[in-house]
Amino acid sequence: MSTTSIAICPSAQLSNGGLAHKLPVKHVNDVATAFFIRYEDQVYGYLNRCPHAGSELDWENSVFTRAGDLLMCARHGATFKPDTGECMGGPCKPSKLTALSVSEEDRPDGRVVVWHPEGKTQAL
Repeated sequence: MSTTSIAICPSAQLSNGGLAHKLPVKHVNDVATAFFIRYEDQVYGYLNRCPHAGSELDWENSVFTRAGDLLMCARHGATFKPDTGECMGGPCKPSKLTALSVSEEDRPDGRVVVWHPEGKTQAL
């Protein structure tokens, strides 16, 4: 487990149901991306990989449905709960997204979203 935390973006950049913030990561031995979102005033992070076929979920940093209540794979239309990553519908049911450990911290330059890398997904 890594003891390093990584500042992702200012907290104000993530709005409820808004665009995701993406970051390149290493997952197992592959280069991939992670995305960070805000849902119901909480921040969440996930490996940007649909469990169905391994493609990235987002389309130009957009991962939420138009209603802003579910995450959706732009390629296959699978939907996921934003707070758990659980697949709610589509070809990947009953799997879930790979969650990342995320928090928010007050720092001298303001409140930021922070990722705490651990497990198979690490910073590049």
